Amino acid sequence: MSGLGPKAEHHLLELGLAPRPTPTGGWRLATAPGRTGPLVVEPRNGGAVSAGGLKATLEETVQAACGLMHLYGLREGTGPRRLGLDHTAVVRAVVTGQGALAGLLARARGLGPVRVRVDPAAALLLTLGHYLAVAEAAPDTYAPRPGPPERTDRAEGPDRTAFPPRADAGRPPPFLTRDGRWVEIETFRAHRWGALWQRLGAEGAAIGRAWREHAARQWTARCTMPESLHRAVAAHSLAELRNAAHACEVAVVELQPPDRYRPCARPWTSRTGPAPDTAAPVREPARTSPAHDLPLTGLTVVECTRFLQGPYAGRVLAMLGAHVVLVELPDGDPARGIEPVVDGCFAGFRALHRGKHPVRLDVTTPAGRDALRELLVTADVFLHNWPVGRAERLGLEPESLWRTHPRLICAHASGWAPFRGPLLPPVASDWSAQAHAGLAHAQRPDDEPPACSVATLLDTLGGLVCAEAVLAALLRRETTGVPTAVETSLLSAARLLLNGAKRPPAGPLFHPLPTGEGHLALGDTPRARSALGLPPGADRRAFAHTLARDSAADWEERLNAAGAPCARVRSIHDVLTEPAFVHHLVYESGVHVTTPWEFS
Repeated sequence: MSGLGPKAEHHLLELGLAPRPTPTGGWRLATAPGRTGPLVVEPRNGGAVSAGGLKATLEETVQAACGLMHLYGLREGTGPRRLGLDHTAVVRAVVTGQGALAGLLARARGLGPVRVRVDPAAALLLTLGHYLAVAEAAPDTYAPRPGPPERTDRAEGPDRTAFPPRADAGRPPPFLTRDGRWVEIETFRAHRWGALWQRLGAEGAAIGRAWREHAARQWTARCTMPESLHRAVAAHSLAELRNAAHACEVAVVELQPPDRYRPCARPWTSRTGPAPDTAAPVREPARTSPAHDLPLTGLTVVECTRFLQGPYAGRVLAMLGAHVVLVELPDGDPARGIEPVVDGCFAGFRALHRGKHPVRLDVTTPAGRDALRELLVTADVFLHNWPVGRAERLGLEPESLWRTHPRLICAHASGWAPFRGPLLPPVASDWSAQAHAGLAHAQRPDDEPPACSVATLLDTLGGLVCAEAVLAALLRRETTGVPTAVETSLLSAARLLLNGAKRPPAGPLFHPLPTGEGHLALGDTPRARSALGLPPGADRRAFAHTLARDSAADWEERLNAAGAPCARVRSIHDVLTEPAFVHHLVYESGVHVTTPWEFS
């Protein structure tokens, strides 16, 4: 099996690429129709995420090594936590698919690479790009907040990690209604947020504090709601809460079971445009001569996006060589002014849009739409993440654009595609999609109540999926001449994560363990227990007591040498200084992640 993992191989199969294993731990792929020569896709470092002497390959050790457990743990504020989904394996699979499609596209365009190397560490760090940028600019953002230590000294009852709430600052969502239903509450508008909580009887000062946490959570990985808001929800049934939210145009999303939607492996839908008219000349987009081997060199993307999902898609296309024109609001994207600011721009915004070329247009006006259409004359891809229906209202849906731009690839990064209808939440965000898709249940062990990760899961994965769909559409156009409209969504990214997922069972080592210094992610295996001198029935307290004798770094070296896979939990700050990760990071007006692909 390839070093990039079984999910990567399965993903390539779902893309129709028929991978054949190679001795190097990669795959040999068929190339585009009508072209000669195969393409080899292989991992760097054998597919392991290397940090110091560690070579992490298991989901839990990779989560620990790359700073993910640290970010997931900020929700409770009691230390790092494991996410019970194969999130890193799915990210590696999608980035592998991107590299394969980009390599085949480059071959079809005559650029000539025969090999693509995928670096799994860079792939994972790419999804943390906005967090790394903020951490480098404002180190205190992800520092631990004062809170109770983890309890491992229960005298009786099942041995589980306890996460008691902080009495002074409240608890993170979800909220529990009077009739026992777990819900997320979502809106992007401060006045609607305030109107709902006032209607529910919450205190004004608490409402303001909660909004600041709610609005910043995509950058901070935290969202702690005052107890008064939890009490306000607990005083109402789900039906009453929904009625109040409907009046205030706020979404109340009940946490669904993980089987709410059928998992999917190819997370996009597509429809083709007009076949090329060989009798009539088609105006080709202006191209430059390829100056290097990046697959999208000479191609232009026009991007109308905000927040995270769409910008991540455009960032990937820019990393692959495309000229990306970022269309912003007339006064610029409001996110530019968020703190921390580096060289006049919010560090997180710069991480998402580095390498793009901004222009400012008001597409709600005829003049703005005319200017956008003029940009599209020389474009290959039109990418947006507008709400459903906006492109049609503006006359910018694929069918209208194809009349004058017959080779244009149209990409929509949406909330709920391919589904439509009134049963879907009216507001699409990372957290409402996690709740609605069933991820709140699927990511937590079976002895814990459901909850969404506050660290972004679907915005980043959804952006990667959208970029992959664009690459597939470009490959189709290059080999058939037919343009395509592709639609991806937060929900389709969630369904990709749910493919093969089962709610994880609770166990004493599910979450990382405290040691004498730092935390350690350790698999519950006979070899691990033997190496620590613990009996088969040892509980979490016994592990913690033994591990307290030494630091997580020393245990990582000792236990891995004994054949018991483990990893010290790195914080997001550790990642910035970890020698094994430094070559994946570039410091230039803030920090950004280098490309995870190498084409040769």
